[in-house]
Amino acid sequence: MKDFLRKVFNTEFLPMSEVRKIKVWLVMVFLMVLTIITIPYSTFFDYSLAMKIITISVLFLLLIVMYVLVRFGKTWPALQISILYSIALMLYYTQGVNSFYAYLFFYIALSIIIFYQELFSYLLYGTIVAALGSYYTLAFKEGLVIANDIIGSEYIFVVMLVLFYLINLVHILHNEKIYTDLNYEWVKMNHIIGKYQDDILYYLEDIRQDAHQSPIYENLEFQKAAFELSEFIAEQILRDGKEIINLMDLYVYIHERGLAQIIDNPEISNAMKKTSNMLGKYLLSENTDMFSMLINFYIRFEETNTYQKDRYAYMVEDITEVREEQIIAFCLIYRTLAREIEKKHQWNQMDRSEDEFIDILPVTELEEFFSPQVIAFYNDNYEMIKEYLNQTK
Repeated sequence: MKDFLRKVFNTEFLPMSEVRKIKVWLVMVFLMVLTIITIPYSTFFDYSLAMKIITISVLFLLLIVMYVLVRFGKTWPALQISILYSIALMLYYTQGVNSFYAYLFFYIALSIIIFYQELFSYLLYGTIVAALGSYYTLAFKEGLVIANDIIGSEYIFVVMLVLFYLINLVHILHNEKIYTDLNYEWVKMNHIIGKYQDDILYYLEDIRQDAHQSPIYENLEFQKAAFELSEFIAEQILRDGKEIINLMDLYVYIHERGLAQIIDNPEISNAMKKTSNMLGKYLLSENTDMFSMLINFYIRFEETNTYQKDRYAYMVEDITEVREEQIIAFCLIYRTLAREIEKKHQWNQMDRSEDEFIDILPVTELEEFFSPQVIAFYNDNYEMIKEYLNQTK
């Protein structure tokens, strides 16, 4: 129970599948409490005794089915059954008694569906609940409207239910968009990080070869530590930790031969190929999950430069307030860009004169990086700049 509560209060750090599992557990507890309360209230319902016993028995049986599904990792079917369970309980109340309390079960059923934040489930089951609630309100308004209510008050109940449905639909759509954008950013960032780690792996291998060092997986001390650690961990799970030794031999062998050669070798058994494929994400000679974890762990202890306020400043006036330095910087950048543009025209000299001056300011974005004063200096001294910064001379 303590571990479960810890997960509940730290759901932002859990994967979506684990969060969905926790939600199903919470809904199951809520439905069980609601079902227990329903037992004494059933005496007021217009059902036969046999119908009441069968209904309550089936509801408890569904709770057991949900429990078994969650225990075996079948969270999605358990989620769907819990929604159908709430709808069945809603129908049991609304068909058994005609009162305002039965009307509230439409909100309870919608709240359970909203709690899961599943767009498909909400569009399917939420729409059904809202439609049934609207029909129930108009068809059995006698139990909802009292004598002193204003004329047409039953339509207010319908509008409130429909608005509750629509507002939460917009909220779920908004959350779905945010989740999609975050997932896209996560995939994009992983792709960028993967490229960086490819470069890190390449340069590490290059440095290792220049230093005439053997790979880490060939180091005897590393192999000894890996064997001892894996055997210790296996003893916590298996009866005989020595069973892991063959697996470690295969791990080193994959480094030496390469995973692709083992998978493509027809002489190797399918069981060994399956095990090799599972070990593939722990290789140290490729950009694997293990390599990524080691690099991320290592850089946490690397000292970085102290924070600089103008580290990402691109406006020259933010870097230096000295006007002379800004003008010198402008001239250097202008000269460099003019040289780069000139290279593009070096094969098209037939239509160009020797004194033709390349004015790069209209075709670049220099005005965004320099103050208006520096740009004014350029405009006022255009002839001088043309004379001294002309690339063709």
